[in-house]
Amino acid sequence: MTLFQHVKTQWISDLKSGQAVEAPFRVVQISRRHKKDGSLFLALTLMDRTGKMDAKVWDHVEKVEKAITAGEIFTVSGTVREYHGRREIHIRNVQKISDNMDVDGKDFSENAAFDVDARFDAMIAFVSQRLKNPELNHLLEAFSLNHGEAFSRHYGAQKIHHARIGGLLEHTDSMVRLAAMVADHYELDSDIMLMGALLHDLGKLREFSAEPAIQATFQGGLLGHIVISLEMFNDLCRRVPGIPEEIRLHLQHLIVSHHGEREFGSPEVPKTREAMALHAIDLLDSKLAIFLEASRHAIPDQGFSDYIPAISRRILIQNPAEGDD
Repeated sequence: MTLFQHVKTQWISDLKSGQAVEAPFRVVQISRRHKKDGSLFLALTLMDRTGKMDAKVWDHVEKVEKAITAGEIFTVSGTVREYHGRREIHIRNVQKISDNMDVDGKDFSENAAFDVDARFDAMIAFVSQRLKNPELNHLLEAFSLNHGEAFSRHYGAQKIHHARIGGLLEHTDSMVRLAAMVADHYELDSDIMLMGALLHDLGKLREFSAEPAIQATFQGGLLGHIVISLEMFNDLCRRVPGIPEEIRLHLQHLIVSHHGEREFGSPEVPKTREAMALHAIDLLDSKLAIFLEASRHAIPDQGFSDYIPAISRRILIQNPAEGDD
């Protein structure tokens, strides 16, 4: 079979309102929706290595729906429009990349901008050097042995922040280092803070999958990552006998309260200083990640970002600090 090289020339980060589009993108998500008159349309999320963009299919909806599959690469034809301050592609036609078309898979995935194995090892070493309780060091070893490989490469979220390969590690590593500083400054229990930061999002490994498309698992859809994190933490504890009951319960509390409020998915609200601190740094890291990613994916010389539903605003575009990955 002869393979024809496809050179991608249109990138999501460069698209402007009013621009015609005919280029390949990975379809990340597809959902059926209805207009006010009850008629059907499709809402999609498209991706290339420069970012993600929403897209809509208004015409020939059922035909397009049958032709398109989440997780695969399609050539998309359409026009970029602006809706409520956000760019989106209004799709006229989609065509699956044919078997004789050679494309570079790296062009259609937001990969980590760092060595995931090296960063995971550095994170584990950072925590290990600071833990005082020997049983918690055994718990750290059990975590690394049982979940390290998957944890290093998993997405940090399905779409809001750190939604890329290595995103969960990036978020957790930031949390661990923030936890160490906050514990020192406020004279908190450093062991609790470090292990709480390390394990608070463990359940995301089972909440959703990223291949071939980002979607919730059956378990994740029914339980959510907080409940799954608690279950996985308890399983680790069973592998490491001897963890004091008070420490185990305190870490359980940090896991179930790290979203801060019941309305945001926490079964419990923070009731210790360590739990309150963990919630605060989780919120800080996730929100600033949204700001940073919006700046990275902005159109050059764009003053303000597209509207970002997750934080209900447009933000001033600022260049990431030099050397920032």
